Amino acid sequence: MAQHLEGSSQDVANNFLRSDFWEPGVQIAGIVRRKFQSVNGQCYAVELDNPVSLNGEETRDVALGNLTGLRMAVQAAGAEDLNVGDKFTLECTNLQPTGKGNPRIDFRIEIDRR
Repeated sequence: MAQHLEGSSQDVANNFLRSDFWEPGVQIAGIVRRKFQSVNGQCYAVELDNPVSLNGEETRDVALGNLTGLRMAVQAAGAEDLNVGDKFTLECTNLQPTGKGNPRIDFRIEIDRR
């Protein structure tokens, strides 16, 4: 069966949830739609359950970058990585000074994997 697929690198390029998005108590929930590599490592294209405001617009399609605190939370949950199709809830629990400019963002994560 033939398929026609179409995509754009701009789909989530401007929608990264950068470090300045996060503060203690901020929570998102959604599903991992795909994974991709950037110069900073593994990233995730995510469809959120509820929209967030980014760049002056409401969107449900965002990207999670290769944040140390995210990797630590995923591994603490017993997974090596998030998988496509994983449903998750992610909450910022703390901002930890690092002496390197940006703080390390600490997270709590719940992952539903089928």
